[in-house]
Amino acid sequence: MPEPRENLIEDFAFDYIKSYYATRTGSEKILADKAERTKQGHLADGLFALQNPDKSIFIASLSTKNSPNIARLLTTYKTKGLGKMRFASAALLFVAALYIAIKVAGLSYLYALPAAAAVAAAGFVLHSMLEKNRLQRKLEHLLNDLKKAPADQQWLGISISSLAFRQNELAKHLLSVCHRRGIGVITVGKRAKVVQLQEPVTQICRRGDFLSLYEAEVRIRKILLGDSYLRVA
Repeated sequence: MPEPRENLIEDFAFDYIKSYYATRTGSEKILADKAERTKQGHLADGLFALQNPDKSIFIASLSTKNSPNIARLLTTYKTKGLGKMRFASAALLFVAALYIAIKVAGLSYLYALPAAAAVAAAGFVLHSMLEKNRLQRKLEHLLNDLKKAPADQQWLGISISSLAFRQNELAKHLLSVCHRRGIGVITVGKRAKVVQLQEPVTQICRRGDFLSLYEAEVRIRKILLGDSYLRVA
């Protein structure tokens, strides 16, 4: 009997986001396209478009490309924390500091042991801080892809159980960064249930609208605006 296929966010996010905007806007015409490129050649894994009451065009982008890497970082941190290398480096520091204190500085064990222990503890804390900072920067780098697919609202989709976010400092950092950037976050786990962890915040386009940045601009405008767009064009 074949093993069940892992649930991927790509299989569920499109229906969820379409339903999200249909509920909030009352619009019956929401376009959902995959793999739409900007005029600069960057790819949006998903692009959703609808017409606002004032006849302007609203778009939302979805990013799922980095879902496996983000999920791997979060689940590894959830199960293993910052790793065991910190303990190895602390042990090496303790041995080295003890050797230096006794052989080089000529201290007795009475004074050398506490000094070596203090050095090892400081090294452990420093290593932990550096490793945590490295993982946070790695997450932030993966999120930078969303900047390449600008939209009124942006979504990050991750194939991971929402339980991985509980008592997970790295996951909390991810949500914090997404909150600052106005990015909505959805996940899907083994039960094929989409969980919304964070809503997106609407961004302001300084020139025209965000749709003008995409290669599919003309096609989408024709579909949404119909005759009114053709008359203007």
